[in-house]
Amino acid sequence: MEFPEDARSPGELTPDHDMEGWTVDSNHNIMTFTEDEIKTITSNYSTLIGKGGFGEVYKGILGEDYDLVAVKRYIRKELREEFMEEVGIHRQMSHKNVVKLIGYCIGESTLTLVTEYVSKGNLDDILHNSTISIPLDIRLGIAIGCAEALSYMHSMHLSSDSLVYHGDIKPANILLDENLTAKVSDFGLARLLLGGITQYTRNVKGSIDYMDPIHLREGRLTPRSDVYSFGAVLLEIIARKRIKQGNSSLISTFSNACGKSESLRKLFDAEIACKANMKILEEIGKLATECLTLDIHKRPRISDVAKRLLILWKALQGGQEKRELLLRSQKVGSSSFNCTSSVGHRRKRSLGIFETDVVDPEILTKLGSMRFFTVAELYEITKNFSKLVGEGWLAEVYKGTLEDNTVVAVKKSLQLHEVHRYHFVNEAMIHAQLTHNNIIKLLGFCLEVDVPIFIYEYAANGTLSDLLNGTKCFPLELRLQIAIRTAKALAYMHSSDSGCIRHGSVNPSNILLDDGFMPKVSGFSLSRRLTKDYDSGPIVVYRHYSDPNFVQTGLLTVKSDVYSFGIVLFELITRKISVYDEDCRVMDLVTRYNEAYHSDNRGVAMFDKDIKATEDIILLEGIGRLATECTKLESDERPTMKEVAERLEMLRASWNKASQGG
Repeated sequence: MEFPEDARSPGELTPDHDMEGWTVDSNHNIMTFTEDEIKTITSNYSTLIGKGGFGEVYKGILGEDYDLVAVKRYIRKELREEFMEEVGIHRQMSHKNVVKLIGYCIGESTLTLVTEYVSKGNLDDILHNSTISIPLDIRLGIAIGCAEALSYMHSMHLSSDSLVYHGDIKPANILLDENLTAKVSDFGLARLLLGGITQYTRNVKGSIDYMDPIHLREGRLTPRSDVYSFGAVLLEIIARKRIKQGNSSLISTFSNACGKSESLRKLFDAEIACKANMKILEEIGKLATECLTLDIHKRPRISDVAKRLLILWKALQGGQEKRELLLRSQKVGSSSFNCTSSVGHRRKRSLGIFETDVVDPEILTKLGSMRFFTVAELYEITKNFSKLVGEGWLAEVYKGTLEDNTVVAVKKSLQLHEVHRYHFVNEAMIHAQLTHNNIIKLLGFCLEVDVPIFIYEYAANGTLSDLLNGTKCFPLELRLQIAIRTAKALAYMHSSDSGCIRHGSVNPSNILLDDGFMPKVSGFSLSRRLTKDYDSGPIVVYRHYSDPNFVQTGLLTVKSDVYSFGIVLFELITRKISVYDEDCRVMDLVTRYNEAYHSDNRGVAMFDKDIKATEDIILLEGIGRLATECTKLESDERPTMKEVAERLEMLRASWNKASQGG
């Protein structure tokens, strides 16, 4: 097997060191680990979560931030060349329906890959080893997610004008997250097809039940072989039966039943084979058999498969009239949803509202690469904007679900004033520049309205403000995690990596919490990219969180974010907010904490009673001192956000060492 020309051999990697001490492949931000580090991450390979012909997969915890990961360990160390080819291909993948590669280890006795952890396991287990109910729209979403990932891989936009042939599409290699959104995994048999040209191999590998017979017979490597395998997966999704059961083949059974409605209906999984679903199921079955045709030139491209599945998903969401219309368009092969030229024209025209505001053309490029939604699509995604999950001074936020089962938040303006339009456009431009695990992801826009509507990833546990003001148990370890991760996100915004961006409205309402209660910084409508250490701008005051220097001078500096974060730190350790005294004067949290501290040189009186254990007082005092430094009136005396993040990590390390008796 030849190593791809554009991928670098192990000896050519140029690692840098990151904050954790691991090395990082600077070209792709992929970490390289030692064997001892892998043992630490997996607690000496203690939690097995899967196995196959290649080896075993273990659950692991990465770093002090306790990120869950999956660690894939190869059984045979002589597979080093194949392993490096897998790394070379996988590290180029960046798509929400492809499992994210985090790092790898080339040890003397082991070869291991570290990827994101996907919580619900694989599609094979969900379909065939569980009794979980899976409605048709969820199954369609899984299929769409997989088809979108393959469409991304088959498009020629990767290095050296190559496309990726996966080579082993099957339910066991389609992982599912908590929302049953598909993530394609396992690139052990993947190949880069330079220039998109078909290649041949004498060494045919793969899962024979899902393997293209043309590939098996001729050794031909072509994207149409992935299409064949996907067709087999599609049949399993709607039948909930394995593609091979003894001597019985689901492929031949469907092929024989095609065109015979009565026979075809008996093959569908009874859970989804209701009368309302029947026409859509028949169309899915027909599409699957087209993917499975032995004439390789008659198989559809995976991008067309994804579009046809999307039409069926839209039909499922709509009423009977819309369903009939969409199904008719599916049969004649044309639809407004399928017209790429009109989509491209709409995108180009829509971006015009940003052009006068965008200074850096790279920002416009990033905006243009995001998904553009129509108003009609948003009504489908949100079910007519029926579930309001948040409301602020500028906008309402609704919960929605994309066609691939990704849960999203849809944010639309409450008012149509020009100032609100400015804030929304500014938010888009700033947000498009930010890529960080603890910053909420911007997934797309709708620009068919006067003020843009934004689509974000969904944070299942609301805001930090909700948690602080609620009655849920809020352990100190979680509070510290939220503080550290938020600090890291702000430090990233202030760094040259992001172009030095001041957030401008750091407060608990703009710190969202995901399903694991990890923070996601949001709310960039007042953010500004600073071309120097400071700039000037309109003064918008967030009561209790605004830097007094900014309020007095209007100077925008990153140290104003430090001040606001200091208030958040105070709230995390006290679970109190600023209040008014009997004379209606504001008693801000900084003043209250300082008064309590100076009375006995300790802040114990202010700490939340739920976290005031004796063994935790030293940590709480350290956080209190750091918050006090962040909220000093003189900006120059405040630490940077990078220093704040580092100090918090040192406090956590000392606390952990003390708790372990170190």
